[in-house]
Amino acid sequence: MLLYERIFPAPGVPAARVFSLMVLAVLPLLLAACSLAPVYGDRASADRAYNLAFKSPGSRLEQIVVDELVARFGRSTDPAALVVAVKVSSSPVQPGPVSVSVQGQLTVTDPASDEPVFVGTRTASASYTKSGQSLANQQAANEAAERAAFQLAETIRLTLLGVLLNREQQDSALPPQAEPSSSDSQ
Repeated sequence: MLLYERIFPAPGVPAARVFSLMVLAVLPLLLAACSLAPVYGDRASADRAYNLAFKSPGSRLEQIVVDELVARFGRSTDPAALVVAVKVSSSPVQPGPVSVSVQGQLTVTDPASDEPVFVGTRTASASYTKSGQSLANQQAANEAAERAAFQLAETIRLTLLGVLLNREQQDSALPPQAEPSSSDSQ
């Protein structure tokens, strides 16, 4: 049986068979046009490799922030990578309408000189509703602190992008260093 006869059968062959063959013929073409791209952010930041190493977190909130930053920037094992340290603390729970504030101290250090490139503090907050149950209040406070930690990670990510851009601009503004010439005087 010829291919033509399979695609365009004689009268009496069900139309569903013709339609299914058409779909199977077109489906690979449609799937060939698909590609994976980041949902949030721009394509350039997904293709770019950042040379950042992150210090180990010391608390649950620090773990959330560092994990978010590693997911966005990647983790470098290069010894020349800038070292990023994040220390996160949260405010105590206050009675009444409640808001949890999470403060992160960011330190970016150049490993070559062991000098800080950037030191700063960023803050994020999230609110929650209290009820008459202490366990529910504690869980709500924990959840609000985690939401604030995700917001803090985004703020720190934007700060790190600024630090890296500033560093790139400074590096490109420096004149190239001349290599020492070895001229023999005879």
